[in-house]
Amino acid sequence: MPGKLDEISRAIGAIETSVHELRRRADEDREIRDLWHAESRAAIAALTEKLDQHAAAMEMMRPAVAALEQSRSKLAAWASISFVGVVVFGWIVEAAVKWAVGWTLSHFQ
Repeated sequence: MPGKLDEISRAIGAIETSVHELRRRADEDREIRDLWHAESRAAIAALTEKLDQHAAAMEMMRPAVAALEQSRSKLAAWASISFVGVVVFGWIVEAAVKWAVGWTLSHFQ
């Protein structure tokens, strides 16, 4: 019996040692995860701050962008009107040249 008690005692001691080692590893793991969590929280806070700065910059740029969009549409309208004007002017020049050539040829016949 004393031999069996010694074996049981050693087994219990080994189990206790294993449990202590597992607790130590769990504590280390918890500390590491807490550190990672703190680092992640700091990184997210920094990114949030940058995002807020970019959002503020976009808000400042919004009137300028709206003005550019409006001027672009005005420019497109003027370009369309100018194109129509050039086409009409081309027709007038073409008609004048045909009339001049016809008039010139009619004097030589």
